[in-house]
Amino acid sequence: MERFIADLVKNFESGKINRRQFCETVALAATVYAAGEEAANAAPSQGFKVIAVNHISYACPDYRKARDFYTSVLGMQNAKDDQKSRANLAFGPRSGGNYFIARNAAANAAPAKSVVDHICYTIPNWDDTRVNATLKAQGLNPTGRSGSVNVLDPFNYSVQLASIEAENPFI
Repeated sequence: MERFIADLVKNFESGKINRRQFCETVALAATVYAAGEEAANAAPSQGFKVIAVNHISYACPDYRKARDFYTSVLGMQNAKDDQKSRANLAFGPRSGGNYFIARNAAANAAPAKSVVDHICYTIPNWDDTRVNATLKAQGLNPTGRSGSVNVLDPFNYSVQLASIEAENPFI
């Protein structure tokens, strides 16, 4: 943790990250550290207790189309793009996870036996009219209910957008 904070300060002082990103990362690190310690103390006798999603890896026919969709429609940041077959798209607080990997599927990859049927992203300051209008302006056809809509990405993968109130497992 000390090295992580030292590197974070160095990145801030060198201008690699701005003040907002620095504060977000410190807050995220403190949360993960606190949750990690609590999780470790409450861990089952076998295995681990997951505390967050770090990244989602998405194999598709054309990573560029996926990259363009997720950056233009969902505002993800193109954090790293090898310009050949893969892009890391960041969202939420930086430095500590929360990224989506759009990558070209391997030509010899076996078909998946199990699938994740959709991913739901939380949108702040939810307003049904604004969300639906924004998605329609992108040429998408949102379906769903108040506080939660679904759209299809370029490869017909279902992407759900929701308010924290509509999709909160704790209420």
